[in-house]
Amino acid sequence: MSNLSDVIRILPPMKSGSELLSALEVLPEYDVAICDADAPVRLMALSDLYRVYVPNQMSLEIYSKLYLALMRSLQKKGTKLAVQQQNQNFKAIMQQEYSGIMGGSDSFTIIGASGIGKSSAISRAITLVTENRIIEVDSPYTKIIPCICVQCPFDSSVKGLLLEILRKVDEVDVV
Repeated sequence: MSNLSDVIRILPPMKSGSELLSALEVLPEYDVAICDADAPVRLMALSDLYRVYVPNQMSLEIYSKLYLALMRSLQKKGTKLAVQQQNQNFKAIMQQEYSGIMGGSDSFTIIGASGIGKSSAISRAITLVTENRIIEVDSPYTKIIPCICVQCPFDSSVKGLLLEILRKVDEVDVV
């Protein structure tokens, strides 16, 4: 990748219809010989059930929302406002006088009853959307982490959430 304006082209193409359903679906291989295996081996094979994922309408909507939000976010990377914000952030890091610039964000909420598969749907969608975990650009040199997943801290503190975000960014950067 050579230019920040070309960063959108690195995303995998958006899937839809039956192609999306089959890409989201996870069905582990079934070995018929497991029926004749010893009890401990059969019990260990049961853990494959946790890998099964059958997408539903919610999964398709979450994938679409995540893909489009990421696309909009990446489109903003090369804009004048984004460059100004990057320069102001650099000044702040260098402890120089700076004026903050508010950036826009694309966000949405996923709400539903406990246990319906929201987290699993998000995880599968992120896996499809971000085939390349980190996007690297040469001009100007930039690393873009398309998605990070963090859990709200037990005490719901803003400081704890920000620390968790930084921890996840550092974790991705090491990989």
